[in-house]
Amino acid sequence: MRRKLLPIMPGAVTGNGRMLALLKETGEVYRLFWPAIDQAQHLGQLWVGVRETAPVPGEVSWFHEPSWYGNQRYLEDTAVVLTSRRHEEAGLAVEHTDFVLFDTDVLVRYFRLTNSSSRSRTFHLVVYCTFLIDESALYDTIYLEFSRRALIQFRRDTFLALCAPGLPLAGYHTGRRDTFGDPLSPAVQGHFYGQSSTLRAGAGALAWELGEVPPGESRDFTLYLAAANSEAAVLKLLAEAGRRSGPKWLEATAARWKAWLGSAPGEPAVRRSLVVLKLLTNRDTGASIAAPEFDPFYLQCGGYGYCWPRDGTYAALAFDQCGYHEEARAFYLFAVRVQNKDGSWQQRYFTSGSWAPTWGQQIDQVGTVLWGYYNHYRLTGDRSFLAQVWPSVLAGAAYLLGNLSPENGLPGASLDLWEDNFVQSTYAAAATCGGLTGAAKLAREMGETARSEAWEQAAQKIKSAIPAYLWDPRRQCFLRGINRQVGHHDYQRAKEEGVHAWTDRDPLGIYTTYWVARDPRLDAAALGLVFPFGVLDPLDPLVENTLKRLEEALTSPAVGGLYRYEGDGYAGGNPWVVTTLWLGIVRALRGEREAAAALYRWALHNASPTGLLPEQVHRERGGPAWVLPLGWSHAMLVLLDLALKGKLVL
Repeated sequence: MRRKLLPIMPGAVTGNGRMLALLKETGEVYRLFWPAIDQAQHLGQLWVGVRETAPVPGEVSWFHEPSWYGNQRYLEDTAVVLTSRRHEEAGLAVEHTDFVLFDTDVLVRYFRLTNSSSRSRTFHLVVYCTFLIDESALYDTIYLEFSRRALIQFRRDTFLALCAPGLPLAGYHTGRRDTFGDPLSPAVQGHFYGQSSTLRAGAGALAWELGEVPPGESRDFTLYLAAANSEAAVLKLLAEAGRRSGPKWLEATAARWKAWLGSAPGEPAVRRSLVVLKLLTNRDTGASIAAPEFDPFYLQCGGYGYCWPRDGTYAALAFDQCGYHEEARAFYLFAVRVQNKDGSWQQRYFTSGSWAPTWGQQIDQVGTVLWGYYNHYRLTGDRSFLAQVWPSVLAGAAYLLGNLSPENGLPGASLDLWEDNFVQSTYAAAATCGGLTGAAKLAREMGETARSEAWEQAAQKIKSAIPAYLWDPRRQCFLRGINRQVGHHDYQRAKEEGVHAWTDRDPLGIYTTYWVARDPRLDAAALGLVFPFGVLDPLDPLVENTLKRLEEALTSPAVGGLYRYEGDGYAGGNPWVVTTLWLGIVRALRGEREAAAALYRWALHNASPTGLLPEQVHRERGGPAWVLPLGWSHAMLVLLDLALKGKLVL
């Protein structure tokens, strides 16, 4: 049996840097990552509901069902999720608060059930649970551990355990999901047959007595879901969690988040963004994922639950600029650890440091990380950090120098920023120039004068080559890139249109490759020339013309916001939050505060109801369209806020 997890955007996320839980807007927890935020996903279903047992016995009403309605929000300045739901016909309301303990891998689900009818009633709490440990239906066991009255499911050394301390257990039943023995249907009817264990594709249903709830009154209860590497360890976590009530854990966890935020910028959206970036960071390694994985089978994309060195650097930049230097430092030391011997980085990594699935390397990531090293050092003056990253700087700068084209002085062709073209891109040129400039300044700090001068000279040559080769005088804007590898169809069309095109051979000399001289499409990635790499002054006339052309060509006429590039069809073709906020940063650096503030407001307007920023905004109706939350979007919001206040240090 192989269950495919369909792409679903969450309503909210919560976690602690090791455990990451995704909730639908209904409050249903539908993804659970542990022991790292990107590896592995263990949840099949975790349904919570109530069944009236008196005066009129009925079926289970699951809190996430459409018959319930309500809203969801975060407790301010925390990763605590509050979901409120009502069922008018049933005369019930429920508020549940979901969070992961700050230092312990336990998901806490604290509920308050209110009887809004005019009569006294008695209820059972019912939970149906099936884990898909390591996204596999094989080799697991689910069983009831009688001493703790806990439902445990394990596969190899991953143990997940669920309990409701303080409530009398009224019934239990385990079986194999999606078979006649699945306990779901009997549980809905209030039947629990006492089978205490099942092998493979296990599922369990449990009922606890909530007792009588008078009209207008409420009953509180708490579920704890723990993860560990053995039965003894997971039961110990449950025992420790059960020593405090749900409200006490809520108070303590909220206080820890507020203490971590400390004196962060006052705007709620910025503080929310910093919490999101923290949630997307592996607390053990410092690596950050682009977004919680939502398409593990690559049904519609190549996946997002990975660490790109580039995205991680933008997250580190946001942390650094707000004074969270420990988080930024941890990411950069992760980058040092995983760097290839030749000075490059893989396209992306698991947060453990192992290689993630890839379809090519990107030279811009090398320049971006080197620039990030310099930015962190400039903000902190941390000499120990400089000593730790210096070998990485040497290797990275050597890689960049070794991959400059002798024909034009630009970095050689590689995957571009958006990972759908093999080209000498404008963004890669900006990142390489910025990386070498940062490396040169770090070399000077190390007393390496000769290296500093050589790297600075190389950066200046790239800076001169950018307008010479990448500026389009006809459109008065920078090209997306030059010397682009294309398919046979695009090659033939270029030839028919009189565009310079040629063929070459693959590295083994077996297949023909096709090339065109220019990629004239307007691309928002040209903004990288100004921010963050500072190749061009924000007030440079070339920048002014480029901004005008980008806004004319890439602004969505229906909902606003900036597309990535002309003809972008990914996920149906939508404006991106990253590009729109990027434009806002450049506008702010030019002193065009109102234009920048309007772009900031656009991003907030198109956030989710819980304040999470997506990758894309729907081209027709607005609002989140694809991947939520995206760390890069949240990082750019933080950086634009600082730019609007004149506090962005570059």
